Amino acid sequence: MTTLNNFRTQVNTSISINRISHDNHIVFMGSCFSDSMMKYFSNFCFSVFSPYGTIYNPITLSQNIKRAMTENMFSESGLLQNEEFFLSWFHSGKYFNKSKDLLLNTINQQQVKLAELIKKNAKLFVTFGTSKVYEFLENNQIVANCHKQPNSKFKNRRLEISEIVKSWRSILNQINNTVIFTISPVRHLKDGFIDNNKSKATLFLAIDQLCKEFDHVHYFPSFEILIDELRDYRFYASDWIHPSNEATDYIWNKLSEQIFSKDTSLLIKKIEKIRNDLSHQPKFGMTKAYINFISETLEKINNIKNQTKNYDWSNEISQINVILNK
Repeated sequence: MTTLNNFRTQVNTSISINRISHDNHIVFMGSCFSDSMMKYFSNFCFSVFSPYGTIYNPITLSQNIKRAMTENMFSESGLLQNEEFFLSWFHSGKYFNKSKDLLLNTINQQQVKLAELIKKNAKLFVTFGTSKVYEFLENNQIVANCHKQPNSKFKNRRLEISEIVKSWRSILNQINNTVIFTISPVRHLKDGFIDNNKSKATLFLAIDQLCKEFDHVHYFPSFEILIDELRDYRFYASDWIHPSNEATDYIWNKLSEQIFSKDTSLLIKKIEKIRNDLSHQPKFGMTKAYINFISETLEKINNIKNQTKNYDWSNEISQINVILNK
């Protein structure tokens, strides 16, 4: 098909990896785009884990992973108190607690789990958002989040390509896990268009170097799909910055074509059918036909459980039992 007939330029999305199945564990980390992709995996019953919340810069991510691998737990020195809550300089605002001990217990448990998953050869899905970082002036530490502290407490700068490569090289030399890097298509326009493009370019070149050095490291072009293939504001949310649901669906489908086997793709379709069945609202209430329909859905779940051993179907089964016991 010619470009004229196709009405768009298509991005080459091929990546050479061992196909991902429901037997694998998948760790997601990085920007909000990583969270968006994780929701698809979770919806289709993969084992997913996100240890840090949304973190945009690549250095905090690599430092956190290194801590987990060396069992160097987070301590009180890495916390700050904002009014009555404690937060971590190394995590997003997702993690907070009125008790510093409880917060440390939570984030260190996440570290232990991450280390275990890496040892189990979990796949790592890592999305870089920006190469702009904020350094806390008291100790020159790059932080994951400023947590609404005064700007005067930080110095901001753009990372060097070599900094990113060096930081991640030290990790990738020690693991054989499949790593899929992406760059978030979300533009950081508070920095302006020009600085945003310089920031993204730094990330592109750093990932390119890592892919050249390591056979188990791969790049998926989510950024290019949105910016160069879809390239229309109808594929953006109302803020004109984040991708719309249609765009993320499209990127998910492109990713699925590359990382799943035919058997896994067929299983995903079966799960999608179950999800649609569970969301069905009967027009005429609790008729015999609807009871049979929902009973058949329960049977489908029981038949598929052995193929999705890392997923807990208890919520869906409880939902059905509540309906059947009315």
